[in-house]
Order: sequence, then structure tokens, then C-alpha cells
Amino acid sequence: MNRLKKQSEKPAKEQSEKRRQGLFQQWITGIMDGSFLSGDATTRNIPFALFLCFLVGFYIANTYNAERTIRQTARITKELKDLRSEYITLKSELVYNSNPSQVAVKLEKHNIYEAKEPPRTLYLSKQDIIKPNQD
Repeated sequence: MNRLKKQSEKPAKEQSEKRRQGLFQQWITGIMDGSFLSGDATTRNIPFALFLCFLVGFYIANTYNAERTIRQTARITKELKDLRSEYITLKSELVYNSNPSQVAVKLEKHNIYEAKEPPRTLYLSKQDIIKPNQD
């Protein structure tokens, strides 16, 4: 009894494998000759295929947009670093040039010298004040 079951099962498995190979060959043949496009299943799935194409296009556009944004961010970051270093350089030059000794050196060219005496305070009495003419 067991022998009959085993013998009857083998041909069924072989037949299903042959059928699978036949379906695969039909599927490949349908793709190669373009007949799969004329089937009912294909025409029913056209809206879904168009939706998938839209999603793929949106994905590609989004990727390009993200890459462009990353490049802009990198460019602006580099520019910011350059401007910050320029700011620090100019600020240090300003601090150096505003030292009294440096100002004195630059004003010597114009015959202006640093005072050796401290400034004096002048006091005026009420008699010394000159009143403007009210004409």
C-alpha cells in the first residue's frame, strides 16, 4: 500500500515541475513578444503603473532637491568660515592700530606729536566771559 502512494506521488511532482517550466517559458515569451501588454490584467493595472511612475519621478526630484540643498549648505558654511576668519583678522588689526603708540607713529607723518605735558584746566571768572552781540 505504501508503494502505491509513493509511486503515484512522484509523477504528480514531476508534472507540476514541468508545468512550472512551461509557465515560466510562456511568461518570458510573452514579455519578449509584447503580448503581455494586451492582456486584461495589464489594462486594469495601468492607473497603478502610472501612480508608480509618478512616485518614482517624485522620489528622483526629491533626491536632486536634497542634494542641491546639501551643496548650498556646504557652500554657505565655507563662506561663513571665510568671513569669520576675515572678521577676526580685521578686528585684530583694528585693535593693534588703535593703540596710542601706533596712532602716534601714524600722526608723526603729519607733524602731530604726542603731548609731553598733561592737559591743564582753565578757569574763567565772570568778568572774562564775552557775551555775544545781540544786534
